[in-house]
Amino acid sequence: MVAHAAGRVAVPAPRPWWRGRVGAVLAITLGMVIAFFGWKNQVPWPASLTWNSLAGYLDNFQTWLSDSRNVPDPSFFFVAFNGIATFLDDLVGWITSFFFKLTWVGTAALGTLVVLRYGGRRAALGVVAAFAVFALTGLWEPSVQTFSLTIASVSLALAIGLPLGVLAGRSDRFQSFVTPVLDAMQIVPAFAYLMPIVILFSVGPGAAVATTLIYAIPPAIRITSLGIRGVPMNTVEAAEAMGSTRRQTLTKVQLPMARRMLLLAVNQTILFALSMVVIAGLIGGQGLGDVVTSGLYSNPAQAIVAGAAIVVMAIALDRSTEAMANRTDPTQRHLTDAKRRRLHLYTLACAAGVGLAVGLGYLFGAASSWTHPTIEDWLLRQVQSVLDYIQNPSTFIFHITSPIGNFLVQYFLTPLSNFFVQTPWPAMVFGLAGIAFFISGRRAAVTTLLMLLMIGVINEWEPAMETLSQVLVAILFTLIIGIPLGVWAAESTRVRKAMRPVLDVLQTLPQLVYIIPFIYLMPVSIVPGVLAAVLYASPVVIRLVDAGVRDVSSHPVEAADSFGATRLQTLTKVKIPLAQDAIMLGVNQGIIMVLAVVVIGGLVGSGALGYQVAQGLQQSLFGQGLLASLAILALGIALDRVTQGRRRKRIELT
Repeated sequence: MVAHAAGRVAVPAPRPWWRGRVGAVLAITLGMVIAFFGWKNQVPWPASLTWNSLAGYLDNFQTWLSDSRNVPDPSFFFVAFNGIATFLDDLVGWITSFFFKLTWVGTAALGTLVVLRYGGRRAALGVVAAFAVFALTGLWEPSVQTFSLTIASVSLALAIGLPLGVLAGRSDRFQSFVTPVLDAMQIVPAFAYLMPIVILFSVGPGAAVATTLIYAIPPAIRITSLGIRGVPMNTVEAAEAMGSTRRQTLTKVQLPMARRMLLLAVNQTILFALSMVVIAGLIGGQGLGDVVTSGLYSNPAQAIVAGAAIVVMAIALDRSTEAMANRTDPTQRHLTDAKRRRLHLYTLACAAGVGLAVGLGYLFGAASSWTHPTIEDWLLRQVQSVLDYIQNPSTFIFHITSPIGNFLVQYFLTPLSNFFVQTPWPAMVFGLAGIAFFISGRRAAVTTLLMLLMIGVINEWEPAMETLSQVLVAILFTLIIGIPLGVWAAESTRVRKAMRPVLDVLQTLPQLVYIIPFIYLMPVSIVPGVLAAVLYASPVVIRLVDAGVRDVSSHPVEAADSFGATRLQTLTKVKIPLAQDAIMLGVNQGIIMVLAVVVIGGLVGSGALGYQVAQGLQQSLFGQGLLASLAILALGIALDRVTQGRRRKRIELT
């Protein structure tokens, strides 16, 4: 009877999709479209809700800062910042002077022999190849300046980031405190905080180091904290049970066991610092970044060659640090006394080799930079000829790229920009907040609402909506490219290996360099920045999706196979749903990276917030630049919370 009664219980029918979150989002979007066609351009952001005089106040504040820091007896605040700026300038100058005094022979020998000693022959050959590129392209001096800036930035970033990462790894309270700070540092595009840095540190290598630190410290803290927290608790408890103090447990147990993560933190800090050198060139950073930024308008071929040199430096440093980490891992080395003596002799021989190289350099009159013949002129002519070819309206390439650019402008960028700008502001504000609520919950909705209101109050509504439209178009194409390629790489080892060098180049190529070829391929408008953003953001999406799908546990996959599921069914019904967190993280990181490059596109005609920041830097319009930077920050925070909210909610529930 019980079984019979249970059999008569009605099984609830599955709820149709249109009654769930997807249906709610579509309904809100439909309402916004109706508002657009019914009242477009009729309800702009009201002047009564705008703080029009804020830019003037900020300009006056900037004038006061400049006047106050240059008086004979400035206050402690200005003395502190002037002292920090002077120290950073001097630090970069000392390191650069050290390399130049070694002569180019000694510098090349020092870099090669250090990597040979600790990283092996293959890594040393990569360093030799990098030095050859710097010399033959005529970029030895700016390359050394960039390397000096990188050393100064990375040293300070690790000196700050590693201790804070250890503290975050051992203290939940400090981890909770520092996480939102790191989120803000990573969400804000580097282009957005140039203006405040210039005001506080003036223009020069010191300001470039400060900018790089903001960008490079977060990965050092996060990865170090992850490494400390990844040490098994039973190992830590065993050390404490044996009477170890907290300091002994840290130095004898946690740090050695987290060694690989600490070395990864060093590696990522180096790469993050190198990715900032072009941005640093805008504020007097010197080196290759200055060559790229100065060549953007006057000599694009030179800018591309300098960008390629940055890629070479990044790859050489990446491979060298990885090789040195592997060869010096104590868990993989079993040294006898005889081997230790040989290594000591090897070290002394390498040191003697550096000294000999420096001595020979001075003996034969070697200069601080490479002064021998280069292929610079020939290379620049070849690069410029390629740029001229793709820009020529009579070539078949132009007949492909020009229609693509026009198609994007006509059917994506312009209509979406008009929609965001001309829709009545209440419909846009509350519509976007409602979409955020149904996608990621109440917290994301409140954050989105507050950020949009702040954008309107500081009088940046229209340019912010234009920037948002560009970001959404770019992220759409990024996901269309990144997710399928990431899944393909996860399913095929051969594809993943083939993609790796391409992704390495795309991730290390400076943001501004992406835009230069598209200026020639497409009309100088909003298209180059958008397409450059797609190229820049796709690698991180591909890699995170690849890692997420590959890391799915084998048990559900084997269960699906045992039930007769095809490979496609296993992929779509098991792997992709279980990798949803990694995919959403890829979407989140892709959006942040798209925002960074779309904003930089303001330098070449993308307009909107990026143009306002660039204009503020070039024309000393501090108020305008800072308000545009705040609007970029607001967009970044809102987009981050919407894409991360659902993932964080699932993590909390589990």
